[in-house]
Amino acid sequence: MPILFNKLHILQTSFLFEPNYYLILTAFAYYLIAFSLSYSVHHQEYLNTKLLYNLLSLFFGFSGTYYLLKSEWIKFIEFNSIEQYDLQLKAIIAIGLGCALCGVTIFQDKKIKLSLRNNKLESLEKQLNQETTAKIAAETKVAKLLAELEQKVLERTTALVSANQDLRETTTLMEKVANLTPNILYVYDLEKKCNVYSNRFVGEILGYSVSEIEEMNVQLFDKLLHPDDVDLVRQHHQDCLVLGQDDFIEFEYRMQDRHGNWHWLHSKDTVFERNVLGQPTQILGITQDITETKRIQSEAARLNLELAEKVETLEKWHRERIKLAKMNEFLQACLTIHEAQTALTDLLQPLFPHTHGAVYLINNSKNLLNAIAVWGLAHSEGSFEPHDCWALRRGNVHQAHPITPGLYCAHVNSEISVTPTLCLPMIAKGKTLGMLYLRFDRAESISDLVRELAETVAQNIAMSFANLRLQEELRHQSLRDPLTGLYNRRYLQECLTKEIDRAHRKGQFISIIMLDIDHFKRFNDVHGHSAGDLVLKEVGAYLISQTRQYDIACRYGGEEMVIVMSDASLEDSVMRAEEIRSGVKKLNLEHEGEKLESISVSIGISCFPDDSTDADSLIRAADKALYQAKEQGRDCVRRC
Repeated sequence: MPILFNKLHILQTSFLFEPNYYLILTAFAYYLIAFSLSYSVHHQEYLNTKLLYNLLSLFFGFSGTYYLLKSEWIKFIEFNSIEQYDLQLKAIIAIGLGCALCGVTIFQDKKIKLSLRNNKLESLEKQLNQETTAKIAAETKVAKLLAELEQKVLERTTALVSANQDLRETTTLMEKVANLTPNILYVYDLEKKCNVYSNRFVGEILGYSVSEIEEMNVQLFDKLLHPDDVDLVRQHHQDCLVLGQDDFIEFEYRMQDRHGNWHWLHSKDTVFERNVLGQPTQILGITQDITETKRIQSEAARLNLELAEKVETLEKWHRERIKLAKMNEFLQACLTIHEAQTALTDLLQPLFPHTHGAVYLINNSKNLLNAIAVWGLAHSEGSFEPHDCWALRRGNVHQAHPITPGLYCAHVNSEISVTPTLCLPMIAKGKTLGMLYLRFDRAESISDLVRELAETVAQNIAMSFANLRLQEELRHQSLRDPLTGLYNRRYLQECLTKEIDRAHRKGQFISIIMLDIDHFKRFNDVHGHSAGDLVLKEVGAYLISQTRQYDIACRYGGEEMVIVMSDASLEDSVMRAEEIRSGVKKLNLEHEGEKLESISVSIGISCFPDDSTDADSLIRAADKALYQAKEQGRDCVRRC
């Protein structure tokens, strides 16, 4: 600074003697320095030497003013006046210079301090630079780490976004699958005791929304369960607590929908979530509506039961039909009604076990029914009139029961019989032949099958007896004379040979009684053929009534008749012939309201083995004896 001021002083001294423009140039230079210092001071915010710079600016400002006044450019100031104040101006310049020097001294002191500070600052700056370098290195490392972290975060974020997207897609897919599955999917919380998730099919099956199901507490949920299944569902939840990881439990139960309809449900449950102790807390389940399946199973069970019952019924029906066929076969094999009557009891008992009964046949007069077969305790009369049976009156099956005692037939002993009864008329070819009577031990025994069987049996018995009667009638017609009712000559020839063989084996007698109506031709001519037929019929009926069951009375031809008496000696035969001769004379004959005269018979007798040992010889011997009776006056008995 001193050097600067010296140079300025020299310049100032030399300019005093130069032209005016140098003075003005010098003044301008001083002003420029003052302006530069002042400008620097005002634009340095942290400058510590503002006072020094302000003093220097003032000094240079005064110096510039001094030279400006010294120039001739300032015309309004007289030069003498300038000279007058020259000392003052110099004093001012000196003061400014002194101030500047003081400022320089102060500046030097501050400069020293500033130098010390600069050294310290350099040390601090060095340290700062080192720290800055370390900081930069650390920041670089941190930036690198941050970049790596950002890259990893970006990668992780990308992976997380992708995973979240996959999770959303998977969740959406699972939700679609859950909603497309025609079953209820649910998650049941074992601690909250309610469903925390259900798919939409819970609404389609039970009529409740998903939110309604999830908001139901255990009390409301139990109300939807069938009362018989509440304990079953609770036990099922207890069983779920011990399930393994991959285990599952299936069970069936019933729930009521919003409309009050019951649904059979089949659930298959497994553990969905466990707590930190590994204990199940939530159950994942799938439920299928098996109501229709249950209905089909129930219907199938019912049909199977019906089928089994029908099979059993058919088997029973088949067994009964076998027994019935056996009965029919046996009845068809019978030659006479008497044989059939004897076999009926043993044939009917197997058909109607635990049953009592009887078979009745109506007599030829149609006014009395007689029991021909009885088994068990029938509690019915042995004989009764047709009007004593409701079945015969109505011509239809009649059933009586203890709860309606007034419907028991009169032939049933209702005081003893307090069980159900069936009366079935036996009708064949429009004719009532008799009645099948059944008494059951229990009311439930009269099933439709039993009743149908009884009706079939009654019809079969009726048909069998009708056939037997027809056979007997045909046989009767083939073996008996239609006018007299006596056996014909052909039957006589067949039976006589058999009787001779039997008598020969047993050592018995056989007597042949041959009789002839006396003067029958004349009687026939006088009274007519119808009267003659009447005589033959009455004599035939009389002979039938007078012969024993095992005797054979035959019409041998015309008015001749023969009686074969088995196991009868000649004496017995003569006695019997006399009785017949006497009885014939006592017959009261009446034709067309006219009483006819009495008739007589001539009788001839032969005996086996006294007269002969063969049938033809015995007949000829009896005929010979008859001829003798006629020769000896008729109306008498003669033996061979």
